[in-house]
Amino acid sequence: MSQEPSKPSFKDSLNAFHEYWKNRIEGSAALTVLGVILLFSTAVIVTLIAPNFIDPTWTNPTSPYQVQMYEMEDPNIYISSASASGSHLQMIRHLKEDFSLIAFKENEFLLFVSEPELEPYITRFGDNKLKLTSRILLLREPKGEAQKKAEKLISDSIAAFDDLKKKGSEPAELVHMQILEVYDPHLKEAFVLEEGDGIIQNWVDRNFTIVDKEIKHPRHLDYGVIYSQNPKEYLISSIHVGDIQRWQYNPEGRRIKDLAELKGSQMGFHSRQELIQNGEQIYAKEGCWYCHTDQTRTLIQDVVLNGSDSYPAPPSSANEYIYQKITFAGTRRIGPDISRVGVKRPSRDWHKGHFWAPKTASKGSIMPSFQHFFDNDPRGTAPGAMGIPNFQFESIYQYMMTKGTRITPPTEAWWLGYDPIKTKEIIEGQRQFK
Repeated sequence: MSQEPSKPSFKDSLNAFHEYWKNRIEGSAALTVLGVILLFSTAVIVTLIAPNFIDPTWTNPTSPYQVQMYEMEDPNIYISSASASGSHLQMIRHLKEDFSLIAFKENEFLLFVSEPELEPYITRFGDNKLKLTSRILLLREPKGEAQKKAEKLISDSIAAFDDLKKKGSEPAELVHMQILEVYDPHLKEAFVLEEGDGIIQNWVDRNFTIVDKEIKHPRHLDYGVIYSQNPKEYLISSIHVGDIQRWQYNPEGRRIKDLAELKGSQMGFHSRQELIQNGEQIYAKEGCWYCHTDQTRTLIQDVVLNGSDSYPAPPSSANEYIYQKITFAGTRRIGPDISRVGVKRPSRDWHKGHFWAPKTASKGSIMPSFQHFFDNDPRGTAPGAMGIPNFQFESIYQYMMTKGTRITPPTEAWWLGYDPIKTKEIIEGQRQFK
């Protein structure tokens, strides 16, 4: 009689169960380790090797202008509205020897006098080639010998005007000229008054020369450069507003001691770089990207909407975003696209009104009001009905003004009638966009 196989004991079953799951876990662990190694290897390949096979125009800056704006200008343009003049915006440029480029350019209403040693740095009225220097030189009201030269220039102009009248000619009215002195303050760095809106800096890419004996900054070898024109030192004097000691610009005042004083609590200046970076964070925290895209797509409606029928805007490309820490390409357009807003809406006053009361600035807008970007004005000294723009407003405004303004230099920009990437050919199918 055959013997029936014995049933496994509970202990044997438990051991078999344990062995089964042990093998499963060991296999799973091996697969996990293999997966981590594969993932890490893929990351290394994508990071170190793949970029070599990508079109470099996607990962390099669009132009020297973009590099100089982000890396040289933004860290050295300082902005504040904390002067005794209330909401009036103050802008200062930090000039540094062998770093900043300066030009002294005359026109029919502005002439310069100087010591003979400084004459090579002046671009006289009518000169075709702009002279630039990285030496710290400044302008001021003529003093000493320079004042005598200025007086002689004026008297010679009056004499020439009178002589023409005596000869029976009918000259135009005598033009009122301003005469300033180019002088050497013997400084390695200086804080100067930055005139204009500070959004698009002076740029030259033809008919210029750097007159220094040696070019010491590599960006000065670019085919074009950003420069400061006719700088005057930003001098200040103290003033009391009630019980509070404040400051104001005063051409006869004292020199700013150093960068620490400029950025201190009393003067309260922030670099444009700091404002732009803070504006990017505000854009994220306020959820602006829920309703606004930041991309001009390769669609006719996009390039025309962000440009014009005659000169469409170029589609957005990766290298526009390389200086951003966060990229908000976005997918929904409840509000308009912002990728070219720095060109389409450069007015600071418009953005003040828009953030204060969107429905007033843009009819039919569903954008909420951002009145926390403004401070109260209990004394009623502000020129308008809205509050005084604060640090948050200036940050978001400076961030928005980077959109579309730095793709190419002003001399090559599509909004001035020149289309560097032939956008019309792209949208008409005659040329592939790379």
